[in-house]
Amino acid sequence: MKITENSVILYEALKAKHKAHPIVQLLIFVAVYLVASMALGIVIGLPAGIYIAAQMLEGMDMEALQSGEVTFDFQQLQGMTKNMPEWFILLSLFGTAFIIGAVIIYCRYIEGRSFASMGLRRQGFLKNYGRGLLIGAVMFFAAAGLSVLLGSARFTGFNYSVSWGYIALFFLGYLVQGASEEFLCRGYLAVSLANRCKVAVAVGISSVVFALMHVGNNGVSPLAIINIALFGAFEAVYMFRSDDLWGACAIHSAWNFVQGNVLGISVSGGAVGNTIFTTSFVEGRELINGGAFGTEGGICATIVLALAIALACHLPMKQRPELPKDEEDIPIEKEALPLYIKK
Repeated sequence: MKITENSVILYEALKAKHKAHPIVQLLIFVAVYLVASMALGIVIGLPAGIYIAAQMLEGMDMEALQSGEVTFDFQQLQGMTKNMPEWFILLSLFGTAFIIGAVIIYCRYIEGRSFASMGLRRQGFLKNYGRGLLIGAVMFFAAAGLSVLLGSARFTGFNYSVSWGYIALFFLGYLVQGASEEFLCRGYLAVSLANRCKVAVAVGISSVVFALMHVGNNGVSPLAIINIALFGAFEAVYMFRSDDLWGACAIHSAWNFVQGNVLGISVSGGAVGNTIFTTSFVEGRELINGGAFGTEGGICATIVLALAIALACHLPMKQRPELPKDEEDIPIEKEALPLYIKK
């Protein structure tokens, strides 16, 4: 079965004014990502630097500081950077909005693509987004539940010290963070690559790139990278089959939020903030439970994601009009198909 059948996303993408060669597109992707990351680094780097400096000064002997006899403790600095407060984690999540902005600016004003080509549907937004949240939550609960059934993880109960205000903020933060990676790797990269190569190849390349973005995370392993690539492939297939990016954004956000702030499991090796429940891993079973990287670094996630990809490939597609097969027959204007907006 083909991943796409009369895809409106691909039809709209073909109207782009500029369609870069796949290799050039990957170089452009790196540039877009670096520009957004630099903006994010400035926003979160300044308050983080002030916080770390204040913490280090607080523990120093002021007389020794004035006399110049203070020694710099690099281990203390390293410990602080790894154990930043929750407000910093939240700032990092919300700061990923810069990535969304960079992607929109590039796709709209440089490639000349419409919002429809990015899968940003207006009609049925709430329904598609709500369905995505449900799918993402069910998928991760399935992976975590399988890990518990196999004896590699233990559900340790309700966290009575939970801060519901932080939980709400983390939920909103993950809505932004999940959307940023979907805009970047699916709405932009996968679709732009599909303009110059087969869809399956575009899905594969964008998924590998998405996985490589996580190679520096804490607790990363070869299986974790494979799972991240599988997650990317599932999201891309889901986007193309549903002709909608919002649902993929919701799946990503729900997966991360349930993992981190509902079950208390590390999200791709990141620190865990406030959690509703707590979960512990059994030592020596990292292949199953994912270890320090979190459940998505274990074989339970591999099983769930492989099944999800198979199901997504058979996701029913709404009937669409017969679209032109030849690029020469596709109009150059950027407006979306009337049927696409009204359906």
